[in-house]
Amino acid sequence: MEKEIGFGVIGLGMGANRCEMVSRTSGAKLVAVCDINEERAKEIAARYRIDYYTDYHKMLSRDDIQVIYVMTPSGMHGEMTIEAAKRGKNVITTKPIEVTLEKADEMIRECKAQGVKLAVDFQSRYVRDNIRIYQAIQNKNFGKLILGEVRLKWYRSPEYYEGWHGTWKLDGGGSLINQTIHQIDLLRWFMGPVEKVFGQIGIFSHKIETEDLGMGLLNFKNGAFGTILGTTTYFEDTPPLIEIHGDKGGVKTEGNKIKFWKITGEERPLEEENFPHNVVEDMLQAIREDKEPWINGEEGRKSLEVVMGIYESSRKGRIVKLLN
Repeated sequence: MEKEIGFGVIGLGMGANRCEMVSRTSGAKLVAVCDINEERAKEIAARYRIDYYTDYHKMLSRDDIQVIYVMTPSGMHGEMTIEAAKRGKNVITTKPIEVTLEKADEMIRECKAQGVKLAVDFQSRYVRDNIRIYQAIQNKNFGKLILGEVRLKWYRSPEYYEGWHGTWKLDGGGSLINQTIHQIDLLRWFMGPVEKVFGQIGIFSHKIETEDLGMGLLNFKNGAFGTILGTTTYFEDTPPLIEIHGDKGGVKTEGNKIKFWKITGEERPLEEENFPHNVVEDMLQAIREDKEPWINGEEGRKSLEVVMGIYESSRKGRIVKLLN
């Protein structure tokens, strides 16, 4: 039996959910947690009968932790990832990878320099229906791609934005980089590299620095078009929508579940591959097989580049060319 790999989680808001994921994943062991709110840290630690910290630097000194899971505000991912890498720890960071491309690149470089793995937690990529779509596109089952669309219409209360959310420094943006980033990641994964973006963002319902509604028009390298819409101004949370079609068929999902699937002509069979069920399994495989995580730093950076392109386009009022 293989030895369990130790995990430490920093940030226990959404991180509490990830503690549960680690504890339920075979081969992973939750060793310690950290949060600046001591009562929260103590409560989670008691639940799993593990140690807790309020200073993540102290947790990094433990030899029985091989992976650090960063679940803090987005603008803190870089600092914590780089420090963990320097201590020889592999790192998983929640989405987005960071709030600037420069900081994301610094994270990627440092992890490579220290010989540790970096993974980004885009959990929608581990969903079987999304894997099925990706494989169908790779098999050209939909033919030549024509259009890819994503839409997220959610509600966020004024209270939601009383902390770090909706700030450029720690959130990096608003409804696009925080709420819609999963759909943007899937769109980029499905459709391939983006050459140009034209975007517009605005503030309509909240007193925040960043956008509560953002839109983007995309030109993909393969010649297809794309659209992105993400907002927190709606009256309720509705299932995120993704639609992809080519000249031989198309697919539509709601909340990561396929609702429409059509292919004209013969459908090439999909391969049954042993995809990880979540990012914890992804990291375990990467460490044990000494390979890159499926969603590594470079992959996590791609959706950030698209969002940054939309923000730049909105500021400058013109089309922005991307390098990915």
